[in-house]
Amino acid sequence: MYYENDRGRVYYELHGEENNAPVLVFSHGICMDHKTFFPQADALKDRYRVLIWDMPSHGLSSSMDYKSSFTDTAADFIVELLDHTGTDKAILVGQSLGSFVTQKVAYRHPERVEATVHIGGWSLYPGYTPLLQLFNPLIALFISLYPKKSVFKTFASHRALKPETRAYMEQTAARTGKKVMSHITRELLRDMIKGLPEPAKEPMLLLHGDHEAPFVKNNMQKMHENNPNSQLTVIKDAHHIANQDNPEELNRILLAFLEELQASGQ
Repeated sequence: MYYENDRGRVYYELHGEENNAPVLVFSHGICMDHKTFFPQADALKDRYRVLIWDMPSHGLSSSMDYKSSFTDTAADFIVELLDHTGTDKAILVGQSLGSFVTQKVAYRHPERVEATVHIGGWSLYPGYTPLLQLFNPLIALFISLYPKKSVFKTFASHRALKPETRAYMEQTAARTGKKVMSHITRELLRDMIKGLPEPAKEPMLLLHGDHEAPFVKNNMQKMHENNPNSQLTVIKDAHHIANQDNPEELNRILLAFLEELQASGQ
């Protein structure tokens, strides 16, 4: 299915019965698409309503205006998708880039967010040193000079353990392209510098693989410390794309968190 506004058209899928079940919205990482969450949609669809989508410039969605903030635009699309599907409040799940977008929605529209889940995420509170901006030209130069044939293979091998996860990432990143990869990576640095003025207040589940990059692990630990209403769990035998590297364990932990939410009346 597609949803369209004056900024473009995004592809989305709804899994599960149309009933009063809680709604989860899954947002993928950079140069990926909705298919990364097929294992979660399949595990949750009998008890929850699951929305997976392609963010702008990814998958089956149209390209966005690069003059606009990517994460702000994606956050706006999530809220509009909630309106479009008649959803008052949802549990937002973000992987990597999707974690940035999820935090933007939760900060700007807390009344629409029941809880958040971050897989290999990165905290936008507090903001980071403006010196990070010095890396932006280097990122653009590095990606532009990196051989096209190798850049997507390297991208996948540094983020996933399972051969099938790496193959998916390599193919999807190649379809998305170096231009999108470079632009969004530079935007994420700007988001990290700008940050958010306060930590989130809603219940939060933080997940990362045991093979995750150390700087991501450290940041998620700080994210946990800054959010008293959070849980942090490490997924065994998984890298950055833990939802595909070890979907069985991640789904088990996610379902337990969702059951706790329902039991507490969230």
